[in-house]
Amino acid sequence: MRTLAPTAVTALGARVLGLATLVHMAFPTAIRLASANFDIQAPSGLYRGAAGLGSISQIDDSPGEIKGLNFSLSGVPSEYIALALDDAAIVQGTPVTIRTAILDGETYALCDEPIVWQGRLDTMSIEEDGNTCTIAVTAESTAVDLLRGNPLTYSDADQQMLYPGDVAFGFIVSQINKPIVWPDKQWFQAKGA
Repeated sequence: MRTLAPTAVTALGARVLGLATLVHMAFPTAIRLASANFDIQAPSGLYRGAAGLGSISQIDDSPGEIKGLNFSLSGVPSEYIALALDDAAIVQGTPVTIRTAILDGETYALCDEPIVWQGRLDTMSIEEDGNTCTIAVTAESTAVDLLRGNPLTYSDADQQMLYPGDVAFGFIVSQINKPIVWPDKQWFQAKGA
């Protein structure tokens, strides 16, 4: 569990509260957008105000089910359109982080920016209707990694692959079904231990 900064706790208790969603897509040229109508300078970078230009599907954290997110951004600058048209290998697997910016209600100064969701981009497409252009992006949560199994086992072969020369797992097979006998407490007392 993450603790909020004291200034954020104060801002959350104030009469007026400012919140914004910060989206960071870690392309070689990073894309950082804020749901506010002004730019937000955060320790994680400068987020461009993009209020009303897009949407993010609701983050639904239900037990036992891991869901992805859908992003859409309309009125897109030409450099972002070029990115969407580029090779899919650039998009697929790109890390994306969503934060909630807690802002002071009076000065709109950033108090804290806790991470609310992390994942990797999956697909990016362009929807065009003649007048406007919208980029639609899907992403899957990094929690999906928890469902994938570990391809390695606790065997001598896997240990040798990771750490050549380590023979610790080489003795496991010979020790199967061998009884372990511990000395009686009198043995330790006789030794002066």
